[in-house]
Amino acid sequence: MKTWKIAIVGCGDIAEHTYLPNLDRNQRVEVVACCDLKPERVRLFMEKFGIPRGYPNIDELLAQCEFDIVMDLASIPAHYELNKKALEAGKHLYSQKPVALNEEQAADLIETARRNGVKFSASPIHMLRPDIRQARQLLADGAIGRLLFIRSMVAHGGPEYFQYRANDPSWFYEPGAGALYDLGVHALHMVTGIAGPAKTVFSRAATAQPVRTVRSGAFDGKEIQAGKLFDNYLISLDFGNGVLGDIVTGFCVKGNAAPELEIYGELGSIVFPGGGAPLKVYLDDPEKKIRGWMKPDPQARPAEEFFQASCIGDLVRAIEQEEPVGLPPEQARHVIEIMCRVEESARDGETKELKTAF
Repeated sequence: MKTWKIAIVGCGDIAEHTYLPNLDRNQRVEVVACCDLKPERVRLFMEKFGIPRGYPNIDELLAQCEFDIVMDLASIPAHYELNKKALEAGKHLYSQKPVALNEEQAADLIETARRNGVKFSASPIHMLRPDIRQARQLLADGAIGRLLFIRSMVAHGGPEYFQYRANDPSWFYEPGAGALYDLGVHALHMVTGIAGPAKTVFSRAATAQPVRTVRSGAFDGKEIQAGKLFDNYLISLDFGNGVLGDIVTGFCVKGNAAPELEIYGELGSIVFPGGGAPLKVYLDDPEKKIRGWMKPDPQARPAEEFFQASCIGDLVRAIEQEEPVGLPPEQARHVIEIMCRVEESARDGETKELKTAF
């Protein structure tokens, strides 16, 4: 069977600590190259992960290296340009979120992939998660009746607080990045993955902490001027047919015990406690005279191993079987449109209509 050759674009913290340590769990892939604008990061990755080739930019990578798949793990503002070059070169692509900064750029990437006959997989990875898939199946089977309301909270204290970083996290607070594109994108992918495309969005947002201090890592103690972007969001979605959604996101939550995702239907609820814990399900069945919290059958949950780099196994499956990817870029385009309208709504106080779907 073919071994699929991967090139890593972006040698940052998420590549080093989240993706690369897990890629070798897939015996069908081999990382043959990496590239980054910082030569010291390229050298580190080559030594730490045994990557044979390193390049200073994607242009030299594409021109000089033979491989099949680009993993774009670079910083948010760079994604569109990098993704465009990879797809134009005829490479299959997995991109970290968001794949672009607006829906026009996302649509351009989708068309570029189609025109070049390559597969395009778009992070976040939530639609591949066994618990998300189990919840979708419970909803499809009518376990909690018709969907009425969905809520997600994805927030932490900021990249300078939440994670140890070898790189300066100041870029998270510059235009083209921010809490919505870093964290809100996760909540939006989960709720639209369950409820489908939204029809309208309204939001409130604020810049609650315009000055921040790095709390760990190589830049511990550095002060960041963070007043250019919102860092605190409340987002309301209308999916039509009486279905509403609510999202809390931002960089203003130092500790959080709230469920990651809550799904409410006519006959019950599904709650994601977080931390890998099993789903909690509340059922109200008048005919069977049942009302209360229950545990779903553990055997009904997809049993395959899941980790962040599972996205590559899904992409390889889609390539080999000529099937759609499990992380469709069309959903990513819709989420990007929502995020663009969220920013507009927060500034002018108006509800925004949404035009894309998936």
